[in-house]
Amino acid sequence: MALWKRARTYHVDIASPDGSRVRHTTGTTDRAKAKEYHDKLKAELWDLSRLKQKPKRSWDEAALRWLKEKEHKKSLRDDVQRIRWFTGHLRGKTLDQIDRSLIDRLITTHVHATDRTKDLYVALIRAIFRMAMREWEWIDTMPAFKTYEKGKKVRVRWITHEQAKALLLELPEHQRDVVVFALATGLRQGNVLGLTWDRVFLERRQATIEHGDTKNEDALGVALNDIAMAVLMRQRGKHNTAVFTYRGERLRSANTRAWRKALVRAGITNFRWHDLRHTWASWLRQAGVPTWVLQELGGWKSESMVRRYAHMSVDHLQPYADRLGFEPDLEMERVRRSEGAYVTKPPTKLAPSGLRLVASNGVSV
Repeated sequence: MALWKRARTYHVDIASPDGSRVRHTTGTTDRAKAKEYHDKLKAELWDLSRLKQKPKRSWDEAALRWLKEKEHKKSLRDDVQRIRWFTGHLRGKTLDQIDRSLIDRLITTHVHATDRTKDLYVALIRAIFRMAMREWEWIDTMPAFKTYEKGKKVRVRWITHEQAKALLLELPEHQRDVVVFALATGLRQGNVLGLTWDRVFLERRQATIEHGDTKNEDALGVALNDIAMAVLMRQRGKHNTAVFTYRGERLRSANTRAWRKALVRAGITNFRWHDLRHTWASWLRQAGVPTWVLQELGGWKSESMVRRYAHMSVDHLQPYADRLGFEPDLEMERVRRSEGAYVTKPPTKLAPSGLRLVASNGVSV
């Protein structure tokens, strides 16, 4: 048995079945415990080699590898915060010890937030487990983690043209053009504020959002209409690189106290900055723009994301609705009913009522 002692601590030195050598401390000065550790380790090495069993991986290993491989992710800061929270509850556990009931218990007990926020935590741990199964091949199966907002309708909040005008009148001048540009292009806040002049081509009436700067990581070409062009013309010459500025510096945020106060003064409630994108898409759909065109304009990767606006226009369905070949002659029907109102019909002859008895020989009584 390859068990030896150094500085009062026992060490193991084992040759695994695949020829590799395992040599490290057992962490104990008790020979009986060291021997038990040696035998267990040797059995596990045999199982891994001969039975092709996967070694057990810990949550800490999975979280660390995820963060290393997702360094480019724009929402990495959110991942770090949620992984730190999960690690406080899962440290030391192996992936096979983490199941649906455990995660559900942790989230329902400790995450006091909306179902949408709970689903963000679940989405992260689901993605880590999916990577561990499909890419890293650490596990063979993964739990079916619970979804809390399942079946809930997607929120689509938009405002009318009149409400948009009222909001613009209440905004400070430097934010007004930002909001007008968002309503004209449907771009997200980060893309609007991050727009630079080297990505604007006025002669072609086009702007570009580069790879990695959009939500789906794909590049996006933005067609500039007259409203957007007018905004850009007003911004020319204010800054060498940034399109939207405040006091000579690039504008960093639009969801400010001034924005929220303007909403209150305009009488608009339950409205977020991102809802400007919903408003842009709703207006275009109401104007009869097909969903497939809207999908390309907005840079959505999935058609299901655009279907939320489909009900706002049914112009494309009108020709099919007109194919119904039903033409009721209501005038003739009214005449027929009026003529029949004066016809006296004989009363319906009723069958005689009463109880009829029949004897056993067939004679009625």
